[in-house]
Amino acid sequence: MSAVLRPGEVVQRNAALGLRFWDAAAATSTIDGLLVEVYPRANPNARARALPNPSGVYVAHRLPQLAAFEFDDSQPAGQPWIEAANASPPLMHGYRIEVSDPAGRYLPIAFDAELPARGLFDWLAPWISPPQAVIWPGDGGSPPQWLIERIPLFSAPGRAPPSPLAVVYAQMREAGSGQVAAWSLLAVNIAGQRCGIGLADREGRVAVMFAYPEPPRAPLASPPAERADFAWTVELDAYWAPLSPPSTPPAVPDLAQVLMQLATPCAVVDSLSSPAPRRRLDYRRALTARTEGQNAADASWLLLSTA
Repeated sequence: MSAVLRPGEVVQRNAALGLRFWDAAAATSTIDGLLVEVYPRANPNARARALPNPSGVYVAHRLPQLAAFEFDDSQPAGQPWIEAANASPPLMHGYRIEVSDPAGRYLPIAFDAELPARGLFDWLAPWISPPQAVIWPGDGGSPPQWLIERIPLFSAPGRAPPSPLAVVYAQMREAGSGQVAAWSLLAVNIAGQRCGIGLADREGRVAVMFAYPEPPRAPLASPPAERADFAWTVELDAYWAPLSPPSTPPAVPDLAQVLMQLATPCAVVDSLSSPAPRRRLDYRRALTARTEGQNAADASWLLLSTA
């Protein structure tokens, strides 16, 4: 990043971090109003803000420990990042990034990063060797690898669904133990296709928002009748790694721990009796998923089985 002082004179300023986010519901990277804080992992009190530029990329300046890198204008463009990555001892430092939304549209998330990072930051799954992008199970949408240059943000349960998206609500806990499924993932499938995936909050509440599928085919008629009574049968998948032993869930979930749950699917309990009901999603009507057959006090819960 540079600023022109007067004709022929330029000051070069190197950005240690550039982030682009991805709205998992509305499928857009145009997201404003986020609070993005960056701090050294060893010193959580030394926080700096990442602010959006006109392109919607959140850029961090004045990070602790990186002042010399940021104002190094003695080298060709790109060289400071190369030297930081190849220096011995390394000039890279470990940072923590926390993202929240004061407007309440998105759930908070946090993740680690080695900085400075050249270009847009690529978050790669740290539990895979070598680290690589995460691909959602059954995902054929765009982008199929959400975490290449884009950090996913999941809708808060109180978010008003952007029109004309569908929404499936639930509040989840474990069958038997009653442990709340905090920060678990819930996916919605229709006709064998993954339509959307959502993150539960600290209380196990989730809103999965997604574009409506193509409407079911109607019988041919002349002239064609106008309809708005479309309906689809919904199937649910859940991914959750319960805390063991059960303990208070964190106020802000870690992105790596959230996505590692994709390797631990658990069963959604549709009903405590037989046969299990079919969940029906009607056009422009929210669906609330519950486990049928529970007593009145527990009737609002969607139960998960990790056995």
